[in-house]
Amino acid sequence: MSRHSDRSNRAAQTSFPRFFTKQLLAFLLLAFAVVVVDFFLYAAIAYSESENNFNDGTPIATVRAVDAGLAQEDGAYALSPEAADVLAEQEAWALLVDGTGAAVWEHDVPADVPRSLTPADAAMAAHYGTVADRPAFFWDRDDGLLVVGFPKGAYWHMSMDLPESTIRNLPLYLLLMFAVDLAIFFVAYFVSRRRTQRAVAPILGALDDLSEGRPSTLRLKGDLRDVGERITEASALIEQKDAARANWIRGVSHDIRTPLSMILGYADAVAQDGQAPDGVRAQAAVIRTQGLRIADLVTDLNTASRLDYDMQPLDLERIHLARTLRSVVAAHANDGLDEAHPLELEVDESAADAVVLGDERLVTRAVENALANARLHNEDGCNVVVRLSVRQGKPSGGGRGAGATAGDPAGFAVIRVTDDGAGVSREGLAALEARLARSRTAASASGCAAGSPSSTATAEHGLGLVLVDRIARAHGGCIALDGAPGEGFSVEVALPLA
Repeated sequence: MSRHSDRSNRAAQTSFPRFFTKQLLAFLLLAFAVVVVDFFLYAAIAYSESENNFNDGTPIATVRAVDAGLAQEDGAYALSPEAADVLAEQEAWALLVDGTGAAVWEHDVPADVPRSLTPADAAMAAHYGTVADRPAFFWDRDDGLLVVGFPKGAYWHMSMDLPESTIRNLPLYLLLMFAVDLAIFFVAYFVSRRRTQRAVAPILGALDDLSEGRPSTLRLKGDLRDVGERITEASALIEQKDAARANWIRGVSHDIRTPLSMILGYADAVAQDGQAPDGVRAQAAVIRTQGLRIADLVTDLNTASRLDYDMQPLDLERIHLARTLRSVVAAHANDGLDEAHPLELEVDESAADAVVLGDERLVTRAVENALANARLHNEDGCNVVVRLSVRQGKPSGGGRGAGATAGDPAGFAVIRVTDDGAGVSREGLAALEARLARSRTAASASGCAAGSPSSTATAEHGLGLVLVDRIARAHGGCIALDGAPGEGFSVEVALPLA
């Protein structure tokens, strides 16, 4: 066993790191893909801007065209028609200043542009790239300094010369890159989420089955295969233990019956022996009463164990509830030991012919347990009423004690066992309801672990009401509890009508 455990531990130590290593590598590959996509986007944008703004229409090309087309003939400067067309296309102007800073030639120069530039003015204009708040570009010639200017807002001057349209569109380009990156991550997240859900969903389903006491066989592929095998092995081990527990309970129940029958037989014989002293007969009656309680507990434990593991086959038949309840009440009255707990049966006129589909033996057991609960918690005596009624729609569980309902449109037959005894406190009722709720999901009928706070709070109620709840739910019904200190206690069992 330890060798198998060591092998499983080694498999888990290798499978999980391998799984997460693959996830990390996938993320790194995704990041690399994003970088590659961004690079190609940048290249495409740069090429587009170069085609639109950095070929023939660039400032340096315009300056060179003006420089080549400007010539001095007979002491006067003339600009070639080609160069003039270049300036006109760019809505640009040109100015030539000599060494003293005076303008010796100009072409379409705006009125607010100065016609003379001192060396200091020329240096500042060249540094900031502007003349009279207009972007300007400078070219040194043998006969002076050529200044070519452009309309306001045409260029944004920095260490490199860029068209203002490029700077204006830069946020859009960045937003485009961000949107593409976000789309890539979203697609990757969606694909990864789908893959993770497909990988984890069978594991979660298997764990849910185990939590509800159902066996689970999980066969996974890839890196999580070892996890599936371990869950399957754990399920098989739990199933073996549950089967061993159920077999042990059945064996103990069977072994107790023979000596308990002998005890009850001898106790009954002594209690009925007229020659025995009254004290001895009274003690024998007590022994018989407590023996019957032990027999009931053994029966409840065995039945609850079978219901726990769906080993209790339901012998389904049509049950006439009024007749069944009369038989239970008659047997209770004929017991001869419950003079302190007079019992009364009430059957509503609408429920006289109520029929349910179920196991009559289990339904009878549920009613007997509810009656036993009234006797057990009212040793000084109380009146007990069993009432049968019919309720349409979902059974009302009451404000404080609703069980799980099964919404059958045909309605429900409601068996209510009520006593006028000591009742139960609000805290005790809440603790009992909490125990019933735990027993609906617990693997054992007790619904609480030994030593837990809840085990002490509700241990006095034994297994009886838990079994009533399980029998009701096995028939598609539910139970509801109600009570208050000094006002008695009631157990309501609702079963769907046939």
